[in-house]
Amino acid sequence: VLHKTLRDIIPDDLIAEIQENIDGYGRKRKGHFGDLVEKYVFGLENNGRSEADFLIAGVELKTAPLKKHKEKEYVSKERLVFSMIDYDKIVDEKWEISSFLKKNKLLLLMFYLFIEQQDPLDYEFKFIHLLELLKDVPVQDVEQIRRDWEFIVDKIRRGEAHLLSEGDTYYLGACTKAKNSRVLREQPRSRIPAKPRAFSLKQTYLNYLIQKNLLGREVEAISIFKKEEAVKTIEDVINDKFRNHIGKTDKEIMVRLGWEPEMKSKNYKRLLANRILTGAGSNKIAELDKANVTMKVITLEHTGTLRESLSFPTFDYKDLVTQVWYDEKEETMSEFHAQLEMDRFLFVVFQKIKGSDDIILKKIKFWNFPMQDLAEAERVFDKTVDCINKGKYEDLPKMSESDIAHVRPHGRDGNDTSETPQHTQEIKRCFWLNAKYIQKALEI
Repeated sequence: VLHKTLRDIIPDDLIAEIQENIDGYGRKRKGHFGDLVEKYVFGLENNGRSEADFLIAGVELKTAPLKKHKEKEYVSKERLVFSMIDYDKIVDEKWEISSFLKKNKLLLLMFYLFIEQQDPLDYEFKFIHLLELLKDVPVQDVEQIRRDWEFIVDKIRRGEAHLLSEGDTYYLGACTKAKNSRVLREQPRSRIPAKPRAFSLKQTYLNYLIQKNLLGREVEAISIFKKEEAVKTIEDVINDKFRNHIGKTDKEIMVRLGWEPEMKSKNYKRLLANRILTGAGSNKIAELDKANVTMKVITLEHTGTLRESLSFPTFDYKDLVTQVWYDEKEETMSEFHAQLEMDRFLFVVFQKIKGSDDIILKKIKFWNFPMQDLAEAERVFDKTVDCINKGKYEDLPKMSESDIAHVRPHGRDGNDTSETPQHTQEIKRCFWLNAKYIQKALEI
């Protein structure tokens, strides 16, 4: 199977029938390729049962698309989705004997190269890897995956399945899984219906496994863990590292760390935060990269007021108007939607001191965007797309129009522009979360 395609494997007399099925239906459902592999490579019928695909061996089969990458050779195209979460049953489960582990402890991963517009019968299998989830990843990662599972289950036990978000957790997520956004299901401890969700390994963590386990490369990032910290989570370790510096000035922290920058650069506070975490000034921190955690350094005024809104990457006008908030057929979402639903943030909060150039490290806070605010973010997104399509850039959503988000310039200067659908040049812009909204999140 390795380095072959389904067209190489499936008998010629079946190809025409399968091709007709793909053309009429298969491209509209992500799981169809996996179904073809199960049926025509291994002789398995799609069953949706709670046990592993290869029942006697206890092996679950997973197909996963790769895409080419300039630097890393191959990266994952998307997260690795597992079985659906049964809200009714999971509230009574424990991790050690969970249905998740029963089905997914041993994974046969078949990675294939995805090429846009290519016939699925011609996808080439690049890697085949047997992964024992509790033994083939670092012990710290196993502990984090366990804690992620427990966090998701605890939220369901509290009757908050409707508030689940991929940004809640670090490596193991609860991703939406439905034919369209109107599909909802009951949850056992609340009358509020919730979106159907499945467990998934985050795309960033899957990329780590691809680089380390498949390509045999050392990850070029510094770990925050020491060997004796095997049973701690990412949050545990980060809280420990910052705890002794809370309430200290930037100068006092620099003395403690034995670091004295030649001059205070624009990003020196970020470098200081990096040194607290790793002892070095590197921006590449392994656990943050693997967990899709974005560290943001925030500076409050001496009064405690936050003046700066939180920016997202600049968008391409021509690309943005091709995106939809949620594509029901493809089960994909706009970049802004994905950033809000999947990203987790680590806020490192400094505060100015009245009458001084010094600043104090006030607190750190882990945060992800609340699902109850998603509808308002969608409204801002939709208006943005509408204004760009109409060429009305002066009408893009302003901070005064929403309590949550707005759009404004984010270029280096007035000459930093991007082409519009009208073939004109407009200053680069991005989505922002309002300063007052972030300040309120910091205070919770």
